[in-house]
Amino acid sequence: MKRIISISFKRALIPFAFLLLTTITESVNAQEKVTGEISETYTITMNDGSSITGKLLSVSDDEFVFESGSMGKITLQKATIRSMNKVSSINNKKTGIWFENPTPTKYLLGSSALLSEPKTGYYANTWIFVQSGNYAFTKNLSLAGGFEIISILAGGKGPYAFYLNPKATFKIVKNLYMGANILYANTIRSIDEFGGLGTLNAFATYGTTNLNITAAIGWGWAEDEFSRSPLITISGMARASKRIAFVSENWLIPKIGDTEGYYGLYSYGIRFLGEKTSIDLAFINNPDIADKIIIGIPWLGFTIHF
Repeated sequence: MKRIISISFKRALIPFAFLLLTTITESVNAQEKVTGEISETYTITMNDGSSITGKLLSVSDDEFVFESGSMGKITLQKATIRSMNKVSSINNKKTGIWFENPTPTKYLLGSSALLSEPKTGYYANTWIFVQSGNYAFTKNLSLAGGFEIISILAGGKGPYAFYLNPKATFKIVKNLYMGANILYANTIRSIDEFGGLGTLNAFATYGTTNLNITAAIGWGWAEDEFSRSPLITISGMARASKRIAFVSENWLIPKIGDTEGYYGLYSYGIRFLGEKTSIDLAFINNPDIADKIIIGIPWLGFTIHF
């Protein structure tokens, strides 16, 4: 009987031993991954969740020595460091270190061709009623999508509109990126035999995550045929400080029917930046809108990066 209990007890310990071994292995691997280059600036995240930014001065087997603007020369034990992320040169300013732009690929509606960090994304909310999100599977491939909740708030009487937007982007040379995407929009509940619509778009971006401009051209598709004239957009973003950026997205929309030419819309706004969030306050305008509302139609958006 005692032998049976002993064997059962030993077997019960196996999962705990495996868990302990896995934890130790992960801890060792995590520690081995903490590396750095002399004279580079890093944002260091400690095991307790706190963070420090500084230039790496020296490295030994067990510790790093950094020069921090706010703390002077500090020595950190490798075992106490969770991760070290190199600060990009564009974020290393004379006035201090800027955190990474949390939404570098997003304008108001459209996006840039800048590459994304793999396995990252964002949730966005526009005027409460439009929910959307984006996820990057790799640095080149991402998928965005969204839906409106007005239909739900209206007691289920609405169309339940939604959209999907797969995108592929590639770096061509330094600061030049190109990409293509497909935007598909439809409704769950049909409206006057509406069969959905889409656009096939190509775009190019020049710049960095803090300062860039994007030109895009797209052909609309509906009722089994493409539009005769393309939709053209010009967008840009300029980060003015650690927490402030300016954003603009402008559209040339082909007129419908037999009428030739384009209908123009432009936007201008300010983006308030946090380390993982951004808030857009912008206005959409053109001469027709300005006759009614001088500053344009307000646009309010909120984004959380993950």
